[in-house]
Amino acid sequence: MEQVQKIYYFWGNEPYLIDQRISKIVARIQAEDGEEPEVLLLDSDEMSSLELGETLHSSSLFSLQRVVVIKNPAWLSKSSRKLKKAEEVAHILDDYMASIPAGQTLVICCPEHVASNPVAKVLNKRAYTENVKALSPKALGDWVRDKCHQRGIAIDPAAINMLVASGQDMYYLENLIEKAALTVQNDSLKAGDLIDELDSRQETSIFKLTDALLNRNTAASLEAFQQLQEQGHPYLLMLHMITGQMVTFAKIKFWQEAGFSFNQIAEMSKQKDFVIRKMLEKSSRFSTQDIQVLFQKLLELDVSIKSQSKDQRILMETLIAEFCNK
Repeated sequence: MEQVQKIYYFWGNEPYLIDQRISKIVARIQAEDGEEPEVLLLDSDEMSSLELGETLHSSSLFSLQRVVVIKNPAWLSKSSRKLKKAEEVAHILDDYMASIPAGQTLVICCPEHVASNPVAKVLNKRAYTENVKALSPKALGDWVRDKCHQRGIAIDPAAINMLVASGQDMYYLENLIEKAALTVQNDSLKAGDLIDELDSRQETSIFKLTDALLNRNTAASLEAFQQLQEQGHPYLLMLHMITGQMVTFAKIKFWQEAGFSFNQIAEMSKQKDFVIRKMLEKSSRFSTQDIQVLFQKLLELDVSIKSQSKDQRILMETLIAEFCNK
């Protein structure tokens, strides 16, 4: 039972709800211990298996309690390329669970549960596991209404329905509500107040592709690409959107490494907070050289699509593979 309370494994497609679970764990530890625990967010994809093991077994220098969080590791995906790393991490977690450092809680989360994954098998046996499901339309509508009330405004049913049907994640919706609350007239938020700000379904679908690419997740990228094809999106439009996201990503990465604050980056980039937050999380996945190479490949693909008779689907799939390959 003690180990179940010290290791958590969450999966689901709504990061907002998973982060809520993590916040509750942190709050519970603080209430029990009387001291706020240190929260350590690990980018395990940038670490070797040995480095990950050493980090997990190390003790906190700043607090008696520590919560280690690993989000969306590639070794928990379906990718067969990561099988060796997954097997190594599974052995590391087996050792870790036999001697968990005092005062430490480990949280691992990812978008989906792959039952055949070696790490998932270990976590299923030894951790508290939960499939954090997205809210039902009614529950999401209630959440939208509550968020508006917290900001002192009412919201029309038509506006609620529009937000629920948008397909956007909860971080996006929260940010949109917060922004709209600053400008809404007569203390009531209407659909017309949101329509210019709410991204279209087309932009949402392509954002799923660019988000998967920035995660360097080949399987998710190809799945999003397939969905866009089925919806009839032109290849040049996809390429344009990917290029635009990469330009924004490169700027945010440069400003981050130059030491600018989050608020400064938001002001300079003119991007929504949730976009900046996601890109900052992915910054370490790409080196400056990676970005330079990818911009060159984007240019080459643009020229190929416009001037050559090659199969554009194959060209796009090749780009996706190169994008996700480290």
